[in-house]
Amino acid sequence: MSNPGDFLQACADGRIWLFCSQCNEAKNFNDVEHLASIENPSYWGPDPWWHDTREFNCPDCSTTQQSVIQMQD
Repeated sequence: MSNPGDFLQACADGRIWLFCSQCNEAKNFNDVEHLASIENPSYWGPDPWWHDTREFNCPDCSTTQQSVIQMQD
């Protein structure tokens, strides 16, 4: 999925997830408070958003977490 529009559509459809290690469960990308996107400096391909790490606040346990992006098929 190298098209940024496809990534945005997947977000809008609720198919993008982050993992909260405190709750030990997946959280919908749209339901968390996003704090930062941490680039993967070793990735040089056409779809960098899939290789970033997201820093977010979990709405359930109120902790700050980091997770790579996962997509539900």
